[in-house]
Amino acid sequence: MKGFLKDLEVYLMKLKVGSINVLIVTLVLIVAGCFSKQAAENSPDASLVLPDSAESSFEIPAPNINLANPLVVSQKPEDVAMCADINEKIEKSPSSNARWGVFAVSMKDGRVVCSRDGRKLFNPASIQKTLTAIVGLDKLGADYRWKTSVYTENEIDADGNLNGDLIIYGEGAPDFDSSALENLIGQLQAKGLKKVNGNVVGDSSYFRGDAIGDGWTWNELQWYYGAEASALSFNENQAFINVENGVGKATTNYLQVTVGNPMPIINSKKEENYEAGGVKRGLDDNNFYVWGNVKNFGARVSVHDPAGLAAKNLKESLEKKGITIGGENSSRDWKSADALDAAKMRELASVQSQTLAEIVKRMNKHSVNLYAELILRTIGKRFGTEVPGDIQLPQNVRGDDTAGAAVVKKWLLQHNIAADEMQISDGSGLSRLDFVTPEAFARAFIYAAQSPSAQAFTDSLPVAATDGTLGGRFGKAKGKVLAKTGTITFVNSLAGYAETKDGEVITFAVIVNNQTRKNGAVGIIDAIVLKLIGESEEKDKTADNSDKNTQNANENANKSNFVIESQKKN
Repeated sequence: MKGFLKDLEVYLMKLKVGSINVLIVTLVLIVAGCFSKQAAENSPDASLVLPDSAESSFEIPAPNINLANPLVVSQKPEDVAMCADINEKIEKSPSSNARWGVFAVSMKDGRVVCSRDGRKLFNPASIQKTLTAIVGLDKLGADYRWKTSVYTENEIDADGNLNGDLIIYGEGAPDFDSSALENLIGQLQAKGLKKVNGNVVGDSSYFRGDAIGDGWTWNELQWYYGAEASALSFNENQAFINVENGVGKATTNYLQVTVGNPMPIINSKKEENYEAGGVKRGLDDNNFYVWGNVKNFGARVSVHDPAGLAAKNLKESLEKKGITIGGENSSRDWKSADALDAAKMRELASVQSQTLAEIVKRMNKHSVNLYAELILRTIGKRFGTEVPGDIQLPQNVRGDDTAGAAVVKKWLLQHNIAADEMQISDGSGLSRLDFVTPEAFARAFIYAAQSPSAQAFTDSLPVAATDGTLGGRFGKAKGKVLAKTGTITFVNSLAGYAETKDGEVITFAVIVNNQTRKNGAVGIIDAIVLKLIGESEEKDKTADNSDKNTQNANENANKSNFVIESQKKN
């Protein structure tokens, strides 16, 4: 992400567009409805994104709960009364016609303090990332790192010449960026490289299968949160497009921006109105068409074929440092006949990613879909053969994406977390084909607290009124809720840990499906969690704005992740 933000900062300086102006025109575009509805609802859930916190204000115990046994609904009068209040809150809310699932368990004694359709299947949205994180930490280990390498067939000769292609090869590193690319170039320079008599190739063939999630809607793919999960990802596979005074520009010329003429829309009074704006990209290209009567606006978008972008940047950076490139830049994937066989090549340079624990922290704090999808494919690549054909798809038709989903499902079944009816279709929760019970999330969080990676997982969760996607929620319970948010169109969710006034820690999941009202669901979710921990319903500024902030989740994500993060220079 640092590489993308650095490129964006330089780009804005070149355009002489101040960050305040970008924020204003982005807000104008959003208010005018220029982004798609999906882009307004399905992005990382960021009502307010604050710097990551080091820790919460309470400890998560390692519970003595045997997940092989059923979790029993409590008959304690105080639990029954509290759950009745939660159900009444839902039934009397404007969102009562939506489908609600609630499951909350005491980490002290394993009693179910409240359940409402807790064992029914729901589409979970981004809390799906927590399952990917838990399985990934268990299978790969918190210290796991990805490697990105530069390969060639031949050695660099005494004169600095390299005969043949220079191939940058990714193995799924989520955080490979411009800084890491410069590291590789420094290693090549140290080996005396002066000329490449061949092409610069971005090779993403390490992963086999689809680069987009199963069950993603096609109109998600142009937005940054729908970025392709390439084995050679670069700068989070996103860029910034801008229209300034009618001229289309982008942070990289790998993208092409065409500005169309605004077309009048005749209203019922036969008055001419102009559509404020829109953005559209083809499904398999980087040609962006923008239109409308807004002369200045920007958007964060995804990059198709990020391996090609990595190769382009490598070639251009080498040339800027005086290294001659005889050929062109290109890309290839697992379908290419000449995909790289690393065992037959010479490695000239390599860099490693951050640890999986650090990747999971950014993924959960800021709901980064790309990171979850790359973790899923890494699991599938490494462990897919362990899963028999009776779990989801037969082995001989699985790509690494579907193999990863099968590994996650098998793991959840083996660890007494979920039933066979559960469906895992992606790693991030953007899919409409994920179906998980609220109880499964509570069980997964119990397991996570018992596991060797408990601290890494706990540290990855947003902290109430403190950081990540909970930065603007639970003002009265600051530091007392650690939870992953979830938002896609017509779905809201929250799953995590919370501490009661008496110091008891509970794990919970609240999911609402078929929520078609623009306001209400998040406020009710927060009220449910506050009820679980014995806090009164919030009436402060943070609470009053919780629904408004979440209704605009992606709008705020667009603004904060462009402008606010670039100001922080993190």
